Amino acid sequence: MQLWSFLSLSACLRKGITLLCKRAHKRVGAHMPSLETVILDVLEAKQPRNVKALVQLVHEQADATLDDIEKAIKSLHRKGLVALENPTSQPENFVNFMSPRNSRWFWIALGTAILSFISILLLPETGTPLSYVRYVFAFVLVAFLPGYCLTETLFPNEDALDMIERATFSIGLSFAVTALVGLFLSFSSLSLTLATALPALGSLVIVLAVAALIRKYRMQ
Repeated sequence: MQLWSFLSLSACLRKGITLLCKRAHKRVGAHMPSLETVILDVLEAKQPRNVKALVQLVHEQADATLDDIEKAIKSLHRKGLVALENPTSQPENFVNFMSPRNSRWFWIALGTAILSFISILLLPETGTPLSYVRYVFAFVLVAFLPGYCLTETLFPNEDALDMIERATFSIGLSFAVTALVGLFLSFSSLSLTLATALPALGSLVIVLAVAALIRKYRMQ
């Protein structure tokens, strides 16, 4: 892939790009090549942060090679319908990238998992109002966190899924992952108990969260 494909789309020009896309549809309509139309539609709907992400999104939707997509983007750039600029900063190192300021989702997932462990182990099962806190954290650990971390690993690009799709994948995959963990423990010598299921599920959440963090870092 050419060096230009790693240039950043200007955040301050995103609204302008959307307006240019709309005007382009009205002005040229069917006379615009279909690949350029797909690119403008992706820019308007997804607003990718850089050209590399744009090429990936268009490649998923259009039956075209990467070279054809790059040529189409260059053509739109020459026509003034897409604005490109050089990135203003170097990629961050991994330590800075995993800071709470840049990877808040990771620390929220990790903190929620730790709170779930503590609540399940220390809070009573029934008989007190704190039992409901235990139920809430247990539900999050079983029905959301595993699938959420797996979804972040499979789709590290924030533009790949919207919020509703990401939440749907998180819940569905969580039940699948939890069932597989339970099935594995049931047929192993460890047997399926709270003492074995909690560490197994918690360890899996942490591993998936770290894997997602690494994939996101490599994509920046």
